[in-house]
Amino acid sequence: MTSVSLFVLIGSIVVGIWRRMNVGVIAVGMSLVLAEIAGIPTKQVYGGFPTKLFVTLLGTMLFFSLLQKNKTLEVISDFTVQSIGKRLFLLPFVVYMLAFMLSAAGPGAIPVLPIAIIIGVTLAKQLDISPVLMGGCATLGAVGGTLSPLALTGIIVQEILTEQGVAGMEADLFIKGTIINLVGVISLYIFYKGYTLKALVQEKRRITFNKNQKISIVLLMFLVIMVIGFNFDVGMVGFFLAMVLLAVKGSDEKSGISQIPWSVIIMVCGVNVLMTLVQKLGGVKLLANFLANFMSEQSAAAIMALTGGIMSQFSSANGVVIPTLVPTATDIALMIPGVSVHELVFAITFAAVVTLSPLSTAGSLIMATYTQGEEKSPREINRLFTALFVWTFVMLIGFALICGLGYYDWISVW
Repeated sequence: MTSVSLFVLIGSIVVGIWRRMNVGVIAVGMSLVLAEIAGIPTKQVYGGFPTKLFVTLLGTMLFFSLLQKNKTLEVISDFTVQSIGKRLFLLPFVVYMLAFMLSAAGPGAIPVLPIAIIIGVTLAKQLDISPVLMGGCATLGAVGGTLSPLALTGIIVQEILTEQGVAGMEADLFIKGTIINLVGVISLYIFYKGYTLKALVQEKRRITFNKNQKISIVLLMFLVIMVIGFNFDVGMVGFFLAMVLLAVKGSDEKSGISQIPWSVIIMVCGVNVLMTLVQKLGGVKLLANFLANFMSEQSAAAIMALTGGIMSQFSSANGVVIPTLVPTATDIALMIPGVSVHELVFAITFAAVVTLSPLSTAGSLIMATYTQGEEKSPREINRLFTALFVWTFVMLIGFALICGLGYYDWISVW
């Protein structure tokens, strides 16, 4: 049954990509099939549902969907971008920091990416700046922030590791990922000569926060204080703050709920159900054994980074890649002396989230925003498509190389 369970897992991912279906839906459906074949009671299948992760994701996504609906996130973005004045050469870094802070505060990359990319690429069109530079800075900011212990990817990774009996890498994942992210931003900035950008000549408009947005900002600050300062559960606090915001009529409940990324939540939770079953049947250990055959102490992190990065070009990082590969890290570390579980998890996670591929959400948003409302030539569109692909693999290969050189151990985080 071990090989059958692994075949079901891989098959679910492949079918989801091929048929463009939510892998979470397929995973839950195949969990029933696998349980029947293996003689496992349905009650045990239900036991694989990640209740805490579900509440955490739903609570944070609901709160930030309400903030998105009342345009709090949009006004914060406008205010930040306009504050740079004539220092246009700082604009790429402002877009990066804006996306990074919004994402790290709790919502993660999913709700922030559209806002940040639309702002960045729209400004690129208006000011004749490379859309790869501006879209790339927006993307790297959003996906860098999502490694935060408060945000989507950071939460998912910690929940998976806790189930594996491994914990304590929240700060390492966030800080070391942020450093690599900044290297990527600086590389884009230098390559596209962001330092040569001239002064902004557009007339400023006065930006104000209405009553609901002021309340939302206070609640957002409260979230950060309670979760970071007092170690409250981010999902439960998210539900509490959503309740407060709705009670004072600060946002629209129906629209806010409709903006929750349900497909991602279904994908993450569904894959977790199947992964728990596969793990119970020994499929994860079999996958780890297979990967370990190609690894040494020096190459393990690099191979896992490449595996995670390539998989993320065709499937969801949070919903498929991370839940599939992170559980293998513990077994691989046991099989290869000198390999750290945390190092492998860091390699998988960062490689999975950092992509500008036009096949990904970020890359497709960059292309859609750049071509929106304007007639672009096929040559121009193909050039942008190619540039996004090239930068994706430059960053992935570069990251894999520094993983192979032991980057994770270069910096100690207290």
